[in-house]
Amino acid sequence: MPQFGGQQQETRPEFNATPYVADLPATAIPAATPVAATSGTGASTASDAGAAQSDTDGELPTAEENINPRTGRRQYNGEIVPKYRTSVSAEAAGMVLDVPVEEGDDVGAGDLLAQVDGSVLEAQRAQALAALEAAQAQLDLLTEEADPADLEAARAAVNAASAAYQRAREGATAEDERMAKAQLQQAQAAVTVAQAAYNEVKGNPRIGQLPQSLQLQQATLALEAAQAQYDKVVKGATSDVIAGAYAQLAQARAQLERLEDGAKPAQIDAAEAQVKQAETALYLAQLQLDKTAIDAPVTGTIVDLNVDVGNMLAPGMPVATIMSHENEVVIQVEEIQLADLRMGQGATLLVDAYPNQLFKGEVIRIAPELNPATRTVAVTIRPEDADQLLAPGMFTTVELVN
Repeated sequence: MPQFGGQQQETRPEFNATPYVADLPATAIPAATPVAATSGTGASTASDAGAAQSDTDGELPTAEENINPRTGRRQYNGEIVPKYRTSVSAEAAGMVLDVPVEEGDDVGAGDLLAQVDGSVLEAQRAQALAALEAAQAQLDLLTEEADPADLEAARAAVNAASAAYQRAREGATAEDERMAKAQLQQAQAAVTVAQAAYNEVKGNPRIGQLPQSLQLQQATLALEAAQAQYDKVVKGATSDVIAGAYAQLAQARAQLERLEDGAKPAQIDAAEAQVKQAETALYLAQLQLDKTAIDAPVTGTIVDLNVDVGNMLAPGMPVATIMSHENEVVIQVEEIQLADLRMGQGATLLVDAYPNQLFKGEVIRIAPELNPATRTVAVTIRPEDADQLLAPGMFTTVELVN
């Protein structure tokens, strides 16, 4: 007997939650042929249906042959199938750190199936968060109002830079030359005094360790510095010095203008774009990190578990298959009965495992077109099975209630 309940659908990168539909071979169970009834139980076998088919030389059975004489209803063969079989695949690469479930466990949507190592992705997320904070701080700096103390300091910086630039352009004043000459003469006198003190002890073998030697060195260095400053004052500022003073003045003025007028619209637009770019980078980093937690997308029972702790996963590798708790039955109803079909129509189901128990059901889906080969339409029935007695793979005899 063919086993239809164990087929596994194609695995896709995330998961596949399409309804599970069994395709019954015509050679096993006549797809469009209702089952002839037997007295007593109202059920029949596939071989009975096949015999009825051969007796009519390939023609469809008559209405009398399809009707259960006890209930007066037509009977159809079907198979219990799960509403869906969902294949779950990995989306992130890495080592499996935890698998808290086993085959046969019932899981709910969102329950953890496996945890992949995400340490590298966590570092990338932290880096993206820092970049966002920096971009936001820059935007806040451009859009917030200037502090009065900052404005006052900026104005003072402009005044100082302007004075320095003017001195560089105009050269030293007479007062500057007088002060520089006075400092030079003072340094020369200090060297004379230090030299005289050094001469008094220069015959000492330990002259280098005496304070007179150090004092003479210091006085000599001070004289050289005073001479250089005097020469600079007398000569005047060079073009490089003037250019440097002007650059400092321009920078001070730009800072003051930004504080007084605020940032330009183009600067704010650029800063806002940086913030949005950083937000996107953080979102993508978080999205990749979230993929390390492989969760159940639907509620059901784990029928296949393909990973264990320590396994290396790559995107697209199968992790688990989840089968729904709800079951369905698909029957093929002949064209001449389409007028009697309707959504919500009642049905009764009988299975071999419980020969003395009838299960109620409801039509939940009618295919929009007929099968051109069999001239039948697929009708999906949802059985009422609060005790979960029906299992996928069971064959059932179905009667539609008019």
